[in-house]
Amino acid sequence: MKNNKAFLVIVASIILILMTSCFAVIEARNNLNETFAVLDVDYDGEVIKDLRYGDQPRNLYDLYLPEDITNANAKHLILFIHGGSWTSGSKEDGEAYCRNFSEHGYTSATISYTLFADGYNPTILSINQEVKAAVIAIEAECAERGITLKDMAVSGFSAGACQALMYGLNTAEAYAGVPVKLILQESGPTSFEPSIWRSSAVHWTLKMQTGLDGSKEGDAAWISNFSGKKVTADMIGTAEADAIWQEISPYTYVTSTSVPVLSAYGVYDGIVPPVSRIILEGALKSAGKEEGKLDGYDTIVMEHSGHALACDVDAQRQFLKLVYVYCDACLID
Repeated sequence: MKNNKAFLVIVASIILILMTSCFAVIEARNNLNETFAVLDVDYDGEVIKDLRYGDQPRNLYDLYLPEDITNANAKHLILFIHGGSWTSGSKEDGEAYCRNFSEHGYTSATISYTLFADGYNPTILSINQEVKAAVIAIEAECAERGITLKDMAVSGFSAGACQALMYGLNTAEAYAGVPVKLILQESGPTSFEPSIWRSSAVHWTLKMQTGLDGSKEGDAAWISNFSGKKVTADMIGTAEADAIWQEISPYTYVTSTSVPVLSAYGVYDGIVPPVSRIILEGALKSAGKEEGKLDGYDTIVMEHSGHALACDVDAQRQFLKLVYVYCDACLID
């Protein structure tokens, strides 16, 4: 009898866990729907899809034009770079963002880029070059349509936010004709130092591909994979290996002349290490940037959200409001 009761308790517990999990999934989906509803606008501008910016299969972008291409904001580009752990995602993920940007009068575009899939092995820096090529193509396409781009904001989510930071902060190379004046990023990785990623529930596809298991071999594979440079287990912990992961880490490019950065992070992010926010803010502060200043930086911390930022709709509205406060201040005639 006692065994039967114990069995029933176990079964009831399992059922409760399953029901709770199902409700959590339903709630998360509802929250995501609410999050995208924040971006929803009545946009009637022209959309030109599947324009090409390079020779690789995924070198495509969609261009969103404001309804009035003669309005003052049309000369300012807002570029969106999708997320997906560098293994998935596409330009279509930026549709809601671009519709919102262009409804506010800005020219906007969303790009696809080469992923760690189908035999391709891009790097953080090679994707940065794809972003540059995309901007060159977008500038030329806009010129043909009567829009002379003056400057731009670069935006992105997750992996795309990392690339946005890299493109906006890494000014060692000249921008592709259109200067970046602002970075808008959500849930972006800011460092590729292996130990901070081991403390996080890194996306399983990245773990599988890189072998990030706490060993020196795993750390070497992690750095090699994202940098495209050969790193061996014997190099881990040396200045040589550190220089390689620092070269692909956005925070290392922050200087006193860096453009303003508006960020959003979830407290319960289980994919990108939450310390990414602290690392970026520390670099900005060390460079003399002030929090809350329009020539400095702002961070919206979403207290109830994970990586997708899906559980703080009011904070999402606050972030979107700040997007246009910063755009008004940084993208000027």
